[in-house]
Amino acid sequence: MRAIHTDRSLSHFGERPSGSRVSTLVIHAMYDFAGDSTNAGDCIRVLDENTVSAHFLISRRGKVIQLIPESKRAWHAGESRMPDSMGAAHGVNDFSIGIELIARDHETFTGSQYRALGELTSGLCSRHPIQFLVGHEDIAIPKGRKSDPGERFDWYRYRQSLAEAGTDVSRLTFRDDTSR
Repeated sequence: MRAIHTDRSLSHFGERPSGSRVSTLVIHAMYDFAGDSTNAGDCIRVLDENTVSAHFLISRRGKVIQLIPESKRAWHAGESRMPDSMGAAHGVNDFSIGIELIARDHETFTGSQYRALGELTSGLCSRHPIQFLVGHEDIAIPKGRKSDPGERFDWYRYRQSLAEAGTDVSRLTFRDDTSR
């Protein structure tokens, strides 16, 4: 299992509603912003300046950085609603964990990122009753407001990395539902 670094943190988060359970992982990607889009420090600065947060950030080399505690409500999904096939619940921040992947414009995600994401997700599934894995683009309201992680994110490869990390993917519902 890869180390999770906690040397960085964000201050934009809140308490989860009483009785909420983490059932969803939301995958994000940081593309095209001022600064070095491959530098974790620049990415964290951009999140902070925009008063948003995610629980984790994964660098191009697969370094996993925890930005806020899993028990807290990150501000990563904005106005959001789960797909109808996943219960259509609103306010996805309340019951989800957000994971940011650092990305370069017009490049695919790295093998190190998929391995790190699989290991991180496996650990999260062991600590929380995770059922759904979606992209930001799948839950943003209105539809089309967000486009990450986008077409370059390989959901099949994500499933493979999660299975390689020891998680039973048959119990999970992926955004494209091709795992069933």
